[in-house]
Amino acid sequence: MPTAHEAVLLELPAGEPVVEPHRVTRTAGGRVVEYARGVHAASRFVWSHTFSIPD
Repeated sequence: MPTAHEAVLLELPAGEPVVEPHRVTRTAGGRVVEYARGVHAASRFVWSHTFSIPD
């Protein structure tokens, strides 16, 4: 569930949940080069991810 601040910023109705994805991107050697966090109204977004995985 959102914090009070998130509910205000996202203009959420009472009881509306959020989705909070976290992503870490690393180099082939394991070094972290990106960290991303998002907070989204659960009813407003659909995610689809496609990744190529090298041999």
